[in-house]
Amino acid sequence: MEYKREYFSGKTAVVTGAASGIGLALVEELLLSGAARVVMADINPDRLNEHGQRLQAQYNGRVTGIVCDVSAQEQVQSLIDQSAEYFDGRIDMLFNNAGIGWYGAIRKASLADWRRVIDINLWGVIYGIDAVLPIMLRQKNGHIINTASIWGLLPGVFESIYATSKHAVVGLSESLRYELENDGIHVSVVCPGPVATAIFPEGHAPPGAISPVEAVSVILEGIARKDGIIVVTDVAVKGWEEFRASSDGCADFFRERVRQLRP
Repeated sequence: MEYKREYFSGKTAVVTGAASGIGLALVEELLLSGAARVVMADINPDRLNEHGQRLQAQYNGRVTGIVCDVSAQEQVQSLIDQSAEYFDGRIDMLFNNAGIGWYGAIRKASLADWRRVIDINLWGVIYGIDAVLPIMLRQKNGHIINTASIWGLLPGVFESIYATSKHAVVGLSESLRYELENDGIHVSVVCPGPVATAIFPEGHAPPGAISPVEAVSVILEGIARKDGIIVVTDVAVKGWEEFRASSDGCADFFRERVRQLRP
């Protein structure tokens, strides 16, 4: 849609988790929509190099890749510092997109499981915001987009650690949306339902999952409208609407899900 491309045209963007899935589709669509320059960051150097080289050739050097582990504060700070230098001091958009999944019974979870998921899914977002905020406050403009999940809006049965991290991302994003709006900074949180990415165990996405390209089309339309919460996939939208209408009314659904999934 033309209005979407107008919003992204000429802007600079940093995308984490950018070498696969939704992150890679975001980078490709941002470039197609006329973004001036994009930094793609990922923990996997091989995939980053493969896709980075392909996109550099296709888009005349408007994209560059930086290896980054978002659970390490110093690496995220370095990512933002290098990006600002590449962008001549300006960062228009930060996509805190990197994340990992977790599935299983809480009785079998270890504290190491908790730390790993929280370090990447929540602290990675916090580190990104902390690093980019001084730049956006100085330029009096910017858009921070955090990737959460539909399980950041609904109970995540047998995904409790993952759901905890994503509920926190939603709460942080919604709080900052109002806190920063008078500074010219927009904050959006993306809550995808089933999207066919490697976040699912062994890459087995559930039936009805949409492609990352389809998801990104919805995401960028929501960003261009400056939506606060962007729910992706019809099943996720329906589930969220029903839960908001009556959380008690959804209790039987979640109890049945527990019964079905209990090991």
